[in-house]
Amino acid sequence: MKKMENYRWIIPSLVALGVILLSGGIFLGVKSYETLEASNSKVNDANQKNLSGKQKFKLDEYCQIWLQDDNEIPVMLGKVNEDLLNKTEDEIKAALKEKYPDKEVSTMNKYQIILKTSDEGTDVSKANKYTLENEDGYISVFKYDKQGKKELVEKTSIQIKSLPKSVQEELKEAIILDSEDDAYSRLEDFGS
Repeated sequence: MKKMENYRWIIPSLVALGVILLSGGIFLGVKSYETLEASNSKVNDANQKNLSGKQKFKLDEYCQIWLQDDNEIPVMLGKVNEDLLNKTEDEIKAALKEKYPDKEVSTMNKYQIILKTSDEGTDVSKANKYTLENEDGYISVFKYDKQGKKELVEKTSIQIKSLPKSVQEELKEAIILDSEDDAYSRLEDFGS
């Protein structure tokens, strides 16, 4: 009996150790599960973002293309080609940009696509002005209308690299002039 009294603490100690190990295992399992779920959630979110750009847009076969510019009545350009029906949004926009290079997609849904005139090449700060600009290494004369839309007047044979460095620096930003006479007068200075 004396021998048993010496070992009475063993059973409660083993039970306590088992409870501690069991609760530690449960704790680690829960934490691992939460970490795994959070990781999977991030991966799923990333996959959704990647898929959203690659999913088919599902245009309706009777989808119409319209042109709507500021203060103008919309004009129907036609219906979408069948080859656009199973494309992604990015592919549709690229195809329309190729077909209508001076237009951009304003809005797009399953039943209609509205295009507007692209603002590229417009600069209101240069409205009703002329500029001398570097184009492919040569000076070109441009005219800007009252909306600031740029139009080529003349591409000269004057090479930019043949001009002094100070003039080359000016041409990087464009030389803005008030009239066509001023533009050609300045060109004569460069030509001499």
